[in-house]
Amino acid sequence: MSLKNSTTMKHLHNNLYVAGQISADDIKALAANGFTTIINNRPDHEESNQLTHTEAQALAAEHGLEYVYLPMANGQPLAESTVDDFKKIVDDPDNKVLAHCRSGMRSSVIWGLGAIAAGQVSVDEAISAAGAAGIPLQNARPLLESAKPRDAKT
Repeated sequence: MSLKNSTTMKHLHNNLYVAGQISADDIKALAANGFTTIINNRPDHEESNQLTHTEAQALAAEHGLEYVYLPMANGQPLAESTVDDFKKIVDDPDNKVLAHCRSGMRSSVIWGLGAIAAGQVSVDEAISAAGAAGIPLQNARPLLESAKPRDAKT
């Protein structure tokens, strides 16, 4: 499914899809395509034309979608709860989730951090899954390795 602004939604893992910035029209299309939840990993005002999280949240509510704002600013540390909150949403098999940021990269990193720490995937598997979705996570390897459980494989 392509979203407005030529953003392509990419299947990342199980019930999780990632995309770049979404538009107001995309929210209606997501609801029509069976999505239950939108996770916004992009801070407000990175670009002048993006929906604010409050605008998107109101539109999501109009279409019966859960909307969660978990911003990750480029170059800034993650809030302690971001990975855990993201993971709880994605781990619920009843959710069909679209996580978005500017390109899908930050959303993929957040997923990887949680899935690796829980032992659900290895660092290599996270990088491979993202690569298959067109998201190059190789440069995030050191960050992803920091989340690796002691007994997990590389």
